[in-house]
Amino acid sequence: MGHILLVDDDATLRRTLRAMLERAGYAVVEAGDGDQAMASFIADRPDLVLTDIIMPNREGVETIRDLRAHDPSVPIIAMSGGGQTGGDLFLKIASRLGAAATLAKPIRQATLLALIAAHHPRPPPAG
Repeated sequence: MGHILLVDDDATLRRTLRAMLERAGYAVVEAGDGDQAMASFIADRPDLVLTDIIMPNREGVETIRDLRAHDPSVPIIAMSGGGQTGGDLFLKIASRLGAAATLAKPIRQATLLALIAAHHPRPPPAG
């Protein structure tokens, strides 16, 4: 089973995404911000990180930079709704910092699962 670290400060969205990913066969660990994400990543390295960009404490761009410094090989998918300035700029920065893929919110299930499958080293078992 694949292990995904899901990072977003919106608890409702995290629960929704977690349920979607678990139904697809992934094990999911949640973090509400970049600080929690780094602690979780160091304690139990996931196979893939799915992170929001705009968050309190340690925002997504910092989190991606720090994850890359800690482990350059972990696949990272960055997602953003853009906040007040629009998400395109943030997602471009995330790509430049090493995100394997980017995803604009609102998130479509099929798109998310396809991105994870394309970048996840161990997809869930078929069936």
